Amino acid sequence: MNKKKIIIFKNDRTGDLFTSLNAINKIINKHENDYIEIFLSKLNYKFNFILSRINYRVFNINLSIVEKFIIFFYFIKNDVDTAYILAPKNFYYYLPLLFPKTKFYGITIKAKRNRPANFLIKYLFKYVIIDRINIKKRNSTYNIQEKLIDFENGKNCLNLSIKKNFDFALPKNYIFFHYKLSLFKNLLKWDLYQIDEFINFLSKKHENIVFTSELNNDKLNNHFINKYTTYDFKTGESKNLDRENIVFLNNLDGENLFYIIRNSKKIISPEGIMTHIGYYCKIRTLALLHFNLESSEDFRSQIISCKEWFPPDNYQYCVLKKNFKDSIRKLQKRI
Repeated sequence: MNKKKIIIFKNDRTGDLFTSLNAINKIINKHENDYIEIFLSKLNYKFNFILSRINYRVFNINLSIVEKFIIFFYFIKNDVDTAYILAPKNFYYYLPLLFPKTKFYGITIKAKRNRPANFLIKYLFKYVIIDRINIKKRNSTYNIQEKLIDFENGKNCLNLSIKKNFDFALPKNYIFFHYKLSLFKNLLKWDLYQIDEFINFLSKKHENIVFTSELNNDKLNNHFINKYTTYDFKTGESKNLDRENIVFLNNLDGENLFYIIRNSKKIISPEGIMTHIGYYCKIRTLALLHFNLESSEDFRSQIISCKEWFPPDNYQYCVLKKNFKDSIRKLQKRI
């Protein structure tokens, strides 16, 4: 008996990959005797070790014309039985129209500009809706995606037993913090000395702090390297200073990032990949946010976003203020 060919479209952001892992696990269970191939992005493929049971290809998040032709001809040359659209990009919704023999399951977006256009929805074999218009009680995107797959979750088919792959000894009972430039500098306008004060605040609340920063930003990261105990995952070099209860991890990515988050006591980080990994690994998580609200529509949009992305358990969030001292006062009650 020939194996059926199954395709999963998931070439989007890294955090989005983790919101889809439960749905992907159900797909692997459902098609355990078939050939499964997942299309990942140049960002999230670094976590393909979690999906070691299935094959993968790498594309851009925003598909180029060439990549669209590659995918189009892939369906012409291959007898694809089932395709799952877990990265809701407009191009993918035209494939069910062009290849009616393939069963397409898809996430659809209800918004000011629907994805896909209404006339294309009827070509999907099955779909679920993520509503970004109505403020109402809803399941998170984690749960909505799981409902797309008409199969019991069954056994765990994901590789979550990641082993330590570095020589540096992590401190005990550490919390994990991530410095994200787009939040702290661009939105909150906090300088690096305020970040140092923020880290010091965290260290008074917790036994040990392990933190990371932006990848490939040497000018920024040199500030942390010069001030804190540091381990560099690219060079394997370590530097010890007096305050060993605060450790900066430079150039941390992929399997090591997953390992360190999974073994942390708590995650305190801007909302994104770090918090989604933390939630998925069932680590207590505090997501840090800030909104520039200029209208009632902005407020409405952010409420909908919060309901979509923030799961109900193991996950808290705190909206920070531009005034540093006000933010610290808010956090006093959260951590």
